[in-house]
Amino acid sequence: MKKNLRFTIAVCVLAAFSAPAFAALSVEDFIPPVQASNEAEKAEQLRVREPGGVKEVTGDITGKPAISAQSLQDAINFWVAKRVVGFEQILSPSGFGFAATGMFTYEVYENPVAARISKRNAYVRAYLDAKRQLAEGLNGVLTSGNAEAFSRIATVNESLGQTLANVKDVTFEAVRQRVDGFLRGYVVYDVFDDVGNTRVYLTIVTTPRTQGHYDRPDPSTLSAASVQEGLAQLLAEIEQGLTPPLGGRTVFVPATGELAFVGFGSAVVGRHDSPAVQARLELNAEETARIRAANELCGIIVGAEIASAAEADSETRSMSKDFEELSKSDPIVRENPEHPGYVKLRNRKTSFKAADVNKSTITSAAKGVLPPGVKHQSWLDEDKAFAYSVAIYLPSASEQAAEGAASMKSGTILQPAGTGENTGKKIPTAAPREDVKQGPSGTVQTSDGL
Repeated sequence: MKKNLRFTIAVCVLAAFSAPAFAALSVEDFIPPVQASNEAEKAEQLRVREPGGVKEVTGDITGKPAISAQSLQDAINFWVAKRVVGFEQILSPSGFGFAATGMFTYEVYENPVAARISKRNAYVRAYLDAKRQLAEGLNGVLTSGNAEAFSRIATVNESLGQTLANVKDVTFEAVRQRVDGFLRGYVVYDVFDDVGNTRVYLTIVTTPRTQGHYDRPDPSTLSAASVQEGLAQLLAEIEQGLTPPLGGRTVFVPATGELAFVGFGSAVVGRHDSPAVQARLELNAEETARIRAANELCGIIVGAEIASAAEADSETRSMSKDFEELSKSDPIVRENPEHPGYVKLRNRKTSFKAADVNKSTITSAAKGVLPPGVKHQSWLDEDKAFAYSVAIYLPSASEQAAEGAASMKSGTILQPAGTGENTGKKIPTAAPREDVKQGPSGTVQTSDGL
């Protein structure tokens, strides 16, 4: 399975809310560009179809600038094209939403593995920043700050009439911010690797459909064939589209009439000159990607707590000095009681110093139990540089898995003694071999026994 690898970290987060009454995709629903199978399709999905209908207005909820368009897709695309970090309300005739963008940079190293890790970390940081922007926009931010200013002026008037002055100013500002929020039902809309500027942009979106507000079919009316067909359609669409290194998306499954939720995971594959060790590194990367995909799916369908803390300290010092002040303990003053206590400088001394320190911490914590029947699939890209994985939640498949678990608990495999039939045939044993060949490989369980 070949996947295109793209890196650019900036994250857009969008939330849209309206009446929860959708059973299938309509023209008012957005189609994420990550579902595109090639660059031409992606460009088409990022195009604003009715530019004349896009307006920048004042949001009726936030009272701040907002984007209004004829469809959510146009409004989202207009926001994404700006490539700015921030938060803004999105409006369309079908409802309203919110957009937030985050961005982060990466370094390019001679070691390709280190360079790939740096890029993936940029995606992670941009993704976290986008979620922080969304949480801040929806829940607000707790802010506290203080400022201090200190000034000192010392003057000396000499007998010849000249005035000497020492001036010192110190200004200090400290700001503390904290954001706490709960997010669920957000999906990756677009990712972009700005290679020229070594930065990544990532867009995530949430709508009533992605939050679970849609018409669910009755699982009892779905056949096993339709569920399997739905999973096959799901994997085919994922294979044709772009796989982001993290996050999630939703896919409408016509075979079952459901909306499936997909979590993405990735990991960088290390490099080793031993084929055996290299195989272990590839296997380990796939398992890491699988774990991350399951965690992303959990955050999407169960929810994630977002916490952000930011600190900004600024200090400015300026000084102008005409003379040096001497303390009483200075030997010059102590040995000469008549000394004036200062020494005039030949040239005035001036200095200016400004220091800024910024600290930022973002935490995204997802915890919950994934439903039964979640399907996992992992693979390596064509260069075997990255491992990717998807975790898929299809409600009808989970229903079938739950039924299978109940059947397993109630079934009986062992029969009472004496009911079996002994044919008396001796089981043949294979002749020992000196060489070690390939181990057992192939299908273990046939479908007619299930």
